[in-house]
Amino acid sequence: MTEDILFQKLVEIFSSKYVSRERNILNNYSKDLSFYPEKAPKYVAWPTDTKKIEEVLKLANELKFSVIPISSSSGPRHHGDTIPHKDNTIVLDLSNMNKILNIDRKNRVVMIEPGVTFGKLIPELQNKGLRLLLPLHPRDSKSVLTSALEREPITIPRYHWDSSDPLLCTEVFFGTGDLFRTGTAAGPGTIKEQQATGQAQVNPMGPTQFSPFRVIQGAQGSLGVVTWATLKLELIPTIQKVVHIQSDTIPELLNLQHELIKYRLCNELLILNNLNLACLVKKNAQEITELKNKIKRWNLLYIIAGRGKLAEDKISYLEGDIRDIIGDLGLKGLISENIINDNDILQVLSQATPDPWRLKLKGGYQDIFFLTSFEKITEFISIVEKEVPQDLGIYIQPINQGTSYHCEFDLYYDPSNDAEKTNIKEKFLKISTNLMDSGAFFNRPYGILTKEVYKRHDDSTQTALKKVKKIFDPNNVLNPGVLCFDE
Repeated sequence: MTEDILFQKLVEIFSSKYVSRERNILNNYSKDLSFYPEKAPKYVAWPTDTKKIEEVLKLANELKFSVIPISSSSGPRHHGDTIPHKDNTIVLDLSNMNKILNIDRKNRVVMIEPGVTFGKLIPELQNKGLRLLLPLHPRDSKSVLTSALEREPITIPRYHWDSSDPLLCTEVFFGTGDLFRTGTAAGPGTIKEQQATGQAQVNPMGPTQFSPFRVIQGAQGSLGVVTWATLKLELIPTIQKVVHIQSDTIPELLNLQHELIKYRLCNELLILNNLNLACLVKKNAQEITELKNKIKRWNLLYIIAGRGKLAEDKISYLEGDIRDIIGDLGLKGLISENIINDNDILQVLSQATPDPWRLKLKGGYQDIFFLTSFEKITEFISIVEKEVPQDLGIYIQPINQGTSYHCEFDLYYDPSNDAEKTNIKEKFLKISTNLMDSGAFFNRPYGILTKEVYKRHDDSTQTALKKVKKIFDPNNVLNPGVLCFDE
């Protein structure tokens, strides 16, 4: 089939207004901030409803072209997972499917389409006294649904009960073009019928003993196209109090962080080194450098909160309990007057940002992130700091009630400097492989790291994943080449 005939078939599905083959538009989807090689798709299509997604997936199975679903038109994208691996590829841009379908305050759940961004959803929820469980200061143009599908860590570990949180139920078209709903959304009854009886699509498990949302999550669009999802929410506190504890060494802050999450005393709870904290709260390189030099090397941030008539009482007993823990750990001397305004910290932990905070320092960065246990964190920090003594940001986030930790290392560089870019790429690969060999668990492998990750797994892991791929996307039409799926 010629390209013109394929284009006409796409126009029949989407209309000429929502399909493009213009080179300047295609180039926007050909690259990102990763080191993955540039490659433009053949076409870009913008569906406005689920029927069009079904039709294009069935056409892809018939004509054997590839489809890459993405949720947000505006970048910057970063990890190389939306760049085509094959020539005959179209990008399915879901940004026009941007409706907030339902906000349920009673059940603390929201239903959204993939094009809904943090910048759109956060204020809508705030008007109803609700808030999302946010990753660290997300870009306001980033898709909320994509963030949940990619299992980005949230900053409130006390509400992180399962690795899938805050994702709940989903509606998904698998690679075959078949529609499926996961969890309690599967039925009985339609979604409208369920909602009319007070159901809110809160339980992600099932249907039956099978929970397909677990294979959709983290699949980088290689198994299905999610058309809506429900997400957990929490009520906005009446009172919030920020505490910022600084230290020249990290072990004592890790110990305190571990105790705070064990007793679930805080809401937001995270550790940042001085560079990453400065990048979060300041606007430009000069301000970042000035603040970095004022604060100590390691910084523990936590927020205690109360709501309703007894909010003050709750704050009081939380402060007392934390004071006892700090005393038992011998850390009273670390509490000092905050250099950073509390409102600035509250802002970055509760709002989205128009400017990605990791790009403020030098215009480019590469992030190395993985999961580990509490005991191994300091070892991994030493491995990375030997290779990158400066311009290194570090972020430590407990997840799943503190049973494991998200460790992130941000390597900042100037992308316009070719020598610096080449040097960072070499360090990125070397550090990542050293971490893998030392036991770091890369649970979200992207781009050029993927082969290195799967090389260190047993062959049976890849065999099992490929069997799953064969079930849900037998003709390999969805995002071929990501993870361990062959191009």
